Amino acid sequence: MLVHTVTCEAHIWFAVPCLQSLLTFSDDPVELVIHDDGSLTQASVDLLAAAFPGSILVSRRSADAEMADALRNFPCMAKARSQHSFFLKLHDVILGRPESAIVRYADSDVLFQRRFRGLFSNQSASGAFLMDSGNSYAGHPGDFWPLGPLRLPQRLNAGLYWMRRDRIDLERMEYLFKRWGPQRIQRYHGWFEQTVWADQAWRAHCSMFDPSQLRTITPADTSIGELIGVHFVTPTRTRLKAVLAAPAASAEASGGNVEDIRLRPLKPYGLSASFLDAVRAVGARASSRIGGPAGVTPGQKN
Repeated sequence: MLVHTVTCEAHIWFAVPCLQSLLTFSDDPVELVIHDDGSLTQASVDLLAAAFPGSILVSRRSADAEMADALRNFPCMAKARSQHSFFLKLHDVILGRPESAIVRYADSDVLFQRRFRGLFSNQSASGAFLMDSGNSYAGHPGDFWPLGPLRLPQRLNAGLYWMRRDRIDLERMEYLFKRWGPQRIQRYHGWFEQTVWADQAWRAHCSMFDPSQLRTITPADTSIGELIGVHFVTPTRTRLKAVLAAPAASAEASGGNVEDIRLRPLKPYGLSASFLDAVRAVGARASSRIGGPAGVTPGQKN
């Protein structure tokens, strides 16, 4: 199974051990496709090649040439990709290696801790995504149906996913890129990419990984040891550093048990929920200005 990931020079310190954990604990054979966002040094490229000798390393230069042709009918997506490297996670993963019937992706900050199987395919679903700790979307209430085009699932995170290629709607993606436009995309940064995936997941009737097995965490989360896989989003990187500094686990440490990955149905996130989140964000910003606890607002977390 081809599993794509995107990494950069600043993330090499955790990318190697996290990707190794995927290969170590997956009971299904995995072949990595590692996309360079353009910042990797030759030393890091050599390190990745040595750590993952069976992987496919895609340089930014070769990817740019390939995507220029693949996106020729999608000018808004092509422009956004040229301006923001985080769209490699969207465009390059979808359009690269089209011979695979399923698109599979894992962020380089997802750490696996126990043996598992069935992560990247399930005959009963059209796709599956990670559960986030909150609703991290690039939208305001006016973007949600019936005022706007969006109908999304609750708390979807695009740090770990798979989706059947024939369920992906590139024309719909291009429409969202055009509607949002460069300025709004810049404002929301990586949250827009996640919103595009959430839109695809809802329209394709995808599923969610069981959060008792796989999910993102917050800095205050105390139950990460119970999870098969942990997504250490940016605010939790200090915890990731501490986990990686601990004695390394092995595939045999789980006593030979292999846990099947379970899926849950998506739950809707729409106009009313978006309005409540917008009110909370305004209140959090006001509280932060007067010395209270700061809230998370669009653009702060990727």
